[in-house]
Amino acid sequence: MIRSALFAKICVAVVVGSMSSVAQEDVHSVDSKDAEMLAAINKARSEFGRFLAAFTHPAEGQQSFLVKVAFTEGDEVEHIWLADLDLSAAKPTGVIGNEPEIKHLHFKQRVEFDPKYISDWMYVDHGKLVGGYTTRLLRQRMSPEERKQFDASVPYAF
Repeated sequence: MIRSALFAKICVAVVVGSMSSVAQEDVHSVDSKDAEMLAAINKARSEFGRFLAAFTHPAEGQQSFLVKVAFTEGDEVEHIWLADLDLSAAKPTGVIGNEPEIKHLHFKQRVEFDPKYISDWMYVDHGKLVGGYTTRLLRQRMSPEERKQFDASVPYAF
């Protein structure tokens, strides 16, 4: 039985090079039936082709490509941002961009993932966030002071 809380990591991060800089927020519990969050995940999934096009042929100024993937441990589901992506293998891999709550995973660990569990994606284009639909929703739900602090902690604009 899956718990009603879905752990969404906002590791909303910019990865310069290969994991040299990660800015993150706290873990947010989100109800697994949260209609707005499910809509954000569905939007990210429906526009994943946009991410793939930019990832495989990045234009000048496009960098910091990340995907958010759902991982499970028992009844817990945690959505974790992965960086340093290798999408060329039969089983894609990425590097965990934050300290996960799931015990068998660790910060900077390279992990395989199933693309069907991608719940979001993002990259930075000339300093502006592209994608990041779940992050945008969580940011929208912040108080003005939290949003101000959050915006100051990330090196890109919304």
